[in-house]
Amino acid sequence: MNVSNGGLVAELNNDLYICDLGGYRGTHIISKGGDLVGEFSAVMWFAAAHENGMYCSNQRNFDYLTYLDGESMEETCVQKRGCANLVMHGNALLLLDEEDGFIYEYDTAKKKSSPVVKETAFSFILVTDTIYFASESGLKSFDLNNGRTEKLEDCFPVCLNATGGQLIFSDKNQEFALCMFSISKNRLVKVDGIRTQSIVTTEEYVFASNLADNNSIVRVDQLTGEAIRFCGENAERLHIVEEYLYFLNQNDDNAWYRVSCSGGRPTPVF
Repeated sequence: MNVSNGGLVAELNNDLYICDLGGYRGTHIISKGGDLVGEFSAVMWFAAAHENGMYCSNQRNFDYLTYLDGESMEETCVQKRGCANLVMHGNALLLLDEEDGFIYEYDTAKKKSSPVVKETAFSFILVTDTIYFASESGLKSFDLNNGRTEKLEDCFPVCLNATGGQLIFSDKNQEFALCMFSISKNRLVKVDGIRTQSIVTTEEYVFASNLADNNSIVRVDQLTGEAIRFCGENAERLHIVEEYLYFLNQNDDNAWYRVSCSGGRPTPVF
């Protein structure tokens, strides 16, 4: 679910991999106790955990597909093509190729890529065996089983998330209004008063940085639609790992902060 905001925070083997965007120094590995246990020089974006490491787009090396081995602490460039939006699908890796804009599947065993969606995509999310993606002509779906593409809605989705049978995103065509699209009903609903470019979801809530309120974090109940101002910090790049919401605090030089998803006071990660 964190891929929509850059995949900058991820968990593996009880440790936290977190990209240092404040100092742009690389990627830190932090224990649950808060201790620094390792570092990579790679600037990790779109982390996708596989076995004992992370696939990522390395911004320090032309966005090339890179593997960060959490055991040997080696980083290996596995494909010299710029990539984004990394999502594991079994033992394969789905990714957005930055050269042609197509969605590819990278075979982690054979170390080869092949195109899956031969159409320019700007972002995508995987729900079971269906890819939902933003295209020039609107929101579309691609069925991995039968290869069928379907246009769902005239909109331009940003920060695609999925939960509870809904796609949650910001619509660029509606001044980045927060929207919910019911997959079964094929219906789009706009949430009044919230404009955002950073969204993350749980089974119960939608968290978003509200552009209409200085990027403060708003929490929306998916069942009732009730929205509350959850956190007053100027927040970007929302991520959720276990029970915590992580964000870049623009009031503190883009340092990483975290707060319990149930509420409380935000604290620095390190």
